[in-house]
Amino acid sequence: MDIELMHSRISVILHVVTGTIAGYLSFFLVSTLYGVGAAIAILLASGYLAEKLVKKKGLKWWIGNGAIIYLIVWLVSWIFFFNVF
Repeated sequence: MDIELMHSRISVILHVVTGTIAGYLSFFLVSTLYGVGAAIAILLASGYLAEKLVKKKGLKWWIGNGAIIYLIVWLVSWIFFFNVF
């Protein structure tokens, strides 16, 4: 397997997991503003962790291989938990 593909997959999996966790935590916070703030903090932490794991540097790579995926998963999971509970 290509090493670049493996790095992209690691980053996407990490951001999907943290996006789901952030959506779940955002549901339980009192204010919507707190939920968004917590989601952004978790996004930055997961981005830092992804760059350490795959030893990639660069904002463009991180946005394409993690940040956009994270935001979509976070929003979908937040809406899901809001409607289920």
